[in-house]
Amino acid sequence: MRDGALAVSHSTNRKRASQCKSGKPHKFSDCYPVPMPVPVEAVRRATRPPEVQLEEYPFSDGRVLMETDPHANSIVAMRNQLQWHFEARPDVYVAGSMAVFWRHGDPSAVVAPDVFVVIGVAKGDRQSYRTWDEGGIVPAFVIEVASGSTSRRDETEKRETYEQMGVREYWRFDPTGKWIAQGLLGWRLAGGGYERVREEAGEGRYCSEALGLELRAEGWLLRFRDPIVGRDLLTHSEFGRALQETSRALQNTERERDAAERRAETEAASRLQAERERDEANRRIQELEARLRLSR
Repeated sequence: MRDGALAVSHSTNRKRASQCKSGKPHKFSDCYPVPMPVPVEAVRRATRPPEVQLEEYPFSDGRVLMETDPHANSIVAMRNQLQWHFEARPDVYVAGSMAVFWRHGDPSAVVAPDVFVVIGVAKGDRQSYRTWDEGGIVPAFVIEVASGSTSRRDETEKRETYEQMGVREYWRFDPTGKWIAQGLLGWRLAGGGYERVREEAGEGRYCSEALGLELRAEGWLLRFRDPIVGRDLLTHSEFGRALQETSRALQNTERERDAAERRAETEAASRLQAERERDEANRRIQELEARLRLSR
């Protein structure tokens, strides 16, 4: 805005303010001043890019992640299940949506899987995963969640990249069923290249040799199952509900135990009273018999 326009704006605001105070007829909107212009230098300061040096291997590309609820919920649920399952394993690292750099000296050699599992490295917080800092160990297990914007890349470019990296198993999961009819597809390294993982006996179950777990699609949820104990892994919300149910069951059991103890105490007191009354009756009988013998 030029200086002349700025002066007109100030004049207009003062005029409207005086009309509101004087009580002269005016439009309702006249009581509200015209928005003041922002000084040019303030705009420049607010929009000036930060003067910082970009890291050689950045842990963020600065983009805003936009995900649907099924997409985001499925990622969180997968990480919940796997993190809790491998919690006792100090050599298993579970993460996701993190930059994975896989070629030293080439920052463009980077992927960001929705969920990945590395076997043979220590747990711990990381800003990015660099294979050369981890003894050359690449993720053994990777899952990408299908979406309209990534489905084609997941099927072609990313699969080729993970194959080149040496990722033992690559999986694609569709929480909506729009891009993968059966919900789940997997590939496993065999003979230097990827081969499709076959469904187990048409039951919708797939076996992950990398994790030693079974996988199956349940709508928006990718379910993991431990075949050794024959039990499904739980999500955070399911674990919370199970904990609440266990707590309620424990409280009910404790109440039943307390009630049983009170009944036992009542019954014991009743038995003790009955024994006392019996002893008193026996004593009375003995007195009467003694008197009877003396009276003869």
